[in-house]
Amino acid sequence: MKQIFLIVILGLSFQSGLSQKIIENDFQTYFDKYGVEGCFVLFNQLDDELIKYNSNLCDSGYIPASTFKIPHSLIAIEEKAIKDTTEVIKWDGHEWPHKTWNQDQTLKTAMRYSCIWVYFSFAEQIGIDKYYKYVNEFNYGNKDLTGPPTRFWLAGLFKISANEQVDFLKRFYNYDLPVSRNSIDIVKDLIVLEQNDFYTLSGKTGSGRLTDNEYIMWLVGYVERNNQPYFYAMNFKTDNLEKTQQARYEITKDILKELKLIE
Repeated sequence: MKQIFLIVILGLSFQSGLSQKIIENDFQTYFDKYGVEGCFVLFNQLDDELIKYNSNLCDSGYIPASTFKIPHSLIAIEEKAIKDTTEVIKWDGHEWPHKTWNQDQTLKTAMRYSCIWVYFSFAEQIGIDKYYKYVNEFNYGNKDLTGPPTRFWLAGLFKISANEQVDFLKRFYNYDLPVSRNSIDIVKDLIVLEQNDFYTLSGKTGSGRLTDNEYIMWLVGYVERNNQPYFYAMNFKTDNLEKTQQARYEITKDILKELKLIE
C-alpha cells in the first residue's frame, strides 16, 4: 500500500472554516509506465481536501494549449462568435493533418475533435483585447497573452499551472464566472468524456510545444460522483508527442480509479 503523507495547513478554508487538508500521494508508477515525469492535483470540494503528486510541479506554468478550449468556448458563446451547439461552421477546404478536422464542424465536434481552425476563426472574430478582458475576469493563468493574436494559447507567454487549472475549474463548475449560466451549461455538456449510473467524467486534453523536441501534455476536468465534484489537473512533459497522446487519459484514469472516483 502506497505511503501517504498528510500535511495539515493552518488557515481558514473557504468551504468549512476548518484547516484545509493537503495529501501528498505517490502516483509515480502511473507516470513511469510511460516514461514521463509530471504532476497531478485533485480537489475534493466537499471535504476541502487537496490530493497532490509532485506538488512542486503543480505550481509550474505551461502553455494551456487545447485545455483553453473550455474558457475559449465560453468566450465565443458570450461574444456571439457562435450561436449554439447546432450552428454549422463551414470548412474552407484547407487540408489539416487530422482527418476529423477536414469537414464542417459544430461547437460540439470542434471540442470533441479539438479542431484547431474553429478556434482560430473565433479568435479572428473576437480580437485580442476581448481575450485580455476575459482572462483577467476569469483570473486564468498568468493572463499574459503576448504571442500570435489568433493562437496565443498555443505559442507565446501565456502560462497556467495545474493548481491554477483546478482553481479555474472550480469557478467554472460553481458558476462563479462573469458569464451567463446558460453559457457555462453549454460548455459543461461539451466536455463530458464518460457518463454512467455511478459517475460523470468531464475534461479536456491539451498538448503544447515547449521546445523543438519537448511537449507539455494535459488533461484537466472534474468527476461528479454521489452528487459531489472532484476537480483534477494532470500534466507531464514528453519528447514523443504521438506515443504519449493516450497516456493523458490512461494516467489520469488510473489515478482516479485508485482514488475510487471512477471504475
